[in-house]
Amino acid sequence: MKVSYFGYSILKQKSDQQYLFDLRPFIRAFVQLDDVKFKSQFSYADESLFLLPVTDNLYLFLMTRTNEIIRKIKSSDLSVTEIYDLLSADEQIGFASYVYMGASFLGFASTVMAPRSKTFSVFLNELCDAIGLGRYNIILNPLLTQSTKADAMKMDFIGRSVIQVTKENSFYEDIRNFFNGTSEEFADVDSFELTIKPRRKQNIEPAVKKVIAGVRDEGLDKMMIRAREEIGDEIMDVYLAGKGHVSDNIIKTKDRTIHEQIKEKIKTNSTLQQKVVEHESNSEFKKKEPNSFAKLHDADSWAHRISNL
Repeated sequence: MKVSYFGYSILKQKSDQQYLFDLRPFIRAFVQLDDVKFKSQFSYADESLFLLPVTDNLYLFLMTRTNEIIRKIKSSDLSVTEIYDLLSADEQIGFASYVYMGASFLGFASTVMAPRSKTFSVFLNELCDAIGLGRYNIILNPLLTQSTKADAMKMDFIGRSVIQVTKENSFYEDIRNFFNGTSEEFADVDSFELTIKPRRKQNIEPAVKKVIAGVRDEGLDKMMIRAREEIGDEIMDVYLAGKGHVSDNIIKTKDRTIHEQIKEKIKTNSTLQQKVVEHESNSEFKKKEPNSFAKLHDADSWAHRISNL
């Protein structure tokens, strides 16, 4: 399961002022709220959304898929244990994502058919609107990175790789000529994408390095290799052209282990640490928590606010 990282910020719409502050107390207070009716009102594409606490700063983000499950969840106390008792393993995989909240960023891990980061962004902003903070938008900014060809040449193992070239690259013309195509016939073809696939579990490092060395940078829209630095290291997607999402791979297992894996990945991912520093250093951000959020750091304050809406 891949964990992708996003920096978050909060935009005050009328003033266009962007804020950067720790959202964890705000989120923690919401999930601790006893008002199940309030917590069950959120939806996306006609599917109900739920945010459930797992362990410190780790949450289960659910999108329901059947009316029967909606009924069962709404009649429960929204505890993770009870939800797991209701669902089979396959159903969990179907719509459960994990969200790890940091002080200025979050990690988002989705399985097949689970809600995506866009859905989580919609959920957060619906939540703000429901609590009377509709003038604010919570924005998720993907943390992106790019490596160099020199970095790739140091890799010991390279697997599946993808290259995308536009008309500005001579390789584009080579491909077109291979098919005996004319400029007029290919006028509306923007780019060619070439996938280099290895035999199962085989290392195609020599072949891919030849391609890396031979393709010019002009008109190279994307070059992504699946590689590892040393034998035994984890496989990672390395972007040599075009920017890729900073991410880590974790093993799907028990929640406590997922939490521990994510914490360890965050601690050891130097690229993530660098990108988080860059995100936090954005001069457009005001490093101050608006009072509207600061007053909602515990469940009682949420309950009081809801009663007055």
